[in-house]
Amino acid sequence: MDDRTENRILEKAEYIRESLIILAETRDSVSFETYKTDRRQRNIVEREFQTSIEACLDIGKMILRTEGAAVPDTNAAVFQKLTEHGILTDELGEKMAEAAGFRNILAHKYGDGIDDKDVFVFLQHELAVFREYLIQIREYLNSSVD
Repeated sequence: MDDRTENRILEKAEYIRESLIILAETRDSVSFETYKTDRRQRNIVEREFQTSIEACLDIGKMILRTEGAAVPDTNAAVFQKLTEHGILTDELGEKMAEAAGFRNILAHKYGDGIDDKDVFVFLQHELAVFREYLIQIREYLNSSVD
């Protein structure tokens, strides 16, 4: 992997890490009652999730290109392909594929088209998935240097 690609991956990983901080702060400070009535909070959470998942996808696509693999047409397939290449574990690949579907909802729907309860539950329970993604990507980067 060339230095430029690695630096781009690291920049996107830092973006995800910063988003996780914002999301964790919101998770720890906002009740569901507040969340569902506060459009500003919902917008922040939805946008941070959407762009973080997109950054994960960008990282995955860069890695697949580095591996000489074709980049799949669908977002979920990007994570499945990373699993096939041994970059992500099966469990994480499945969870990230689900996150890709979640991203599609956030990107293509708005207002009542997004279930606030689903987003809030995702906020409460799925941040660790993104941390694990960053860990496994770091392990890949470290192994590709050797």
